[in-house]
Amino acid sequence: MSRFYLKKLGEQEMGSPKPDGSISRGRYIYISKDYAEEFFPHLSRTITNDSALLPIIPPFENKKVYSKYVYHNDKFNVSSGTRNEYRVYLNQDIDLERRYYKPNDIVVFEKYFEENIRETGFSMPVYFMYRFEPNDENYEILDNFINESSVKGNHALVENILFEIETVDEERIEKSEVIISDDAKAEIIEQQEEILSLEEDGNELETIRGAHLFNSSNFREFVLLGYGYKCAITKKAIVWKGFNNLEAAHIKPKAQAGTFLPCNGIALCRDMHWAFDKGFLTVSDDFKVIIHEEVRHTFLGDFQGEEITIPVDAYFRPAQKFLQYHRENIFGLFKYSGIMRRL
Repeated sequence: MSRFYLKKLGEQEMGSPKPDGSISRGRYIYISKDYAEEFFPHLSRTITNDSALLPIIPPFENKKVYSKYVYHNDKFNVSSGTRNEYRVYLNQDIDLERRYYKPNDIVVFEKYFEENIRETGFSMPVYFMYRFEPNDENYEILDNFINESSVKGNHALVENILFEIETVDEERIEKSEVIISDDAKAEIIEQQEEILSLEEDGNELETIRGAHLFNSSNFREFVLLGYGYKCAITKKAIVWKGFNNLEAAHIKPKAQAGTFLPCNGIALCRDMHWAFDKGFLTVSDDFKVIIHEEVRHTFLGDFQGEEITIPVDAYFRPAQKFLQYHRENIFGLFKYSGIMRRL
């Protein structure tokens, strides 16, 4: 059964709109502390201004927009701090022209877990978002839920909203264009650089702000997006409806403390992913394919020295430290994993 988080929007959240429609500050949705941990991803109280990226499908068009969700908690971590509140920040892809949502609108979030996410162990849900204006026929039903809620501040968390909003299914999610908002990009860049500055990966990651921005679910989406949904080596992909042969390959394997940072991934078709993981091929620091000399007589040899696709956004490009790790620890491993079959 779906669960729904309801929030009636206030003037301040919507940037205190003026008569001419202009706003004086950024726009966001204030999330109740009573419901934040129950409905949204966990954020740390001890990490100042901890944050996560929410995959949100807005009321219009088929988009999956990654947006910032922040716990402003300096009250607990800074001597002069006073803030203790959760916010989902709106952006152009969710809040068209910064005026789509208005004070007194009721926003409904529906948390939905895809079936394939359950099967593969991915834990990040998708959040469908809906807007109801005061003149909508079902507005009163939602408003009553909020008024009857035991939590102050125009919030409610309900199991059933008594009317059908929209059909939520896998197909709509699959057809959604993945978009990373500008503020989410800035967060990705900042946190990726901070993590890369660490000498070691692993447990240290849990001590810094935003380490959990990156997980198994958004890793795949970010990597495939960065490479334009084509294999970085063959420059091709097989795509039909919801099927495709592309995978997000870890450069430094997850089993060896590899991270879910976008720069630790390369979009590869399934056979190239297999060859990459087994060490039949690797990538140089200048992004050239290196095929192991013992298998250059196979079709893999056709790609020797070819340049992989280089993502336009720098934070998607393979990090040198991960490429070096792959060359030194993975490349050629196939020779030591048992008797090599005739190729």
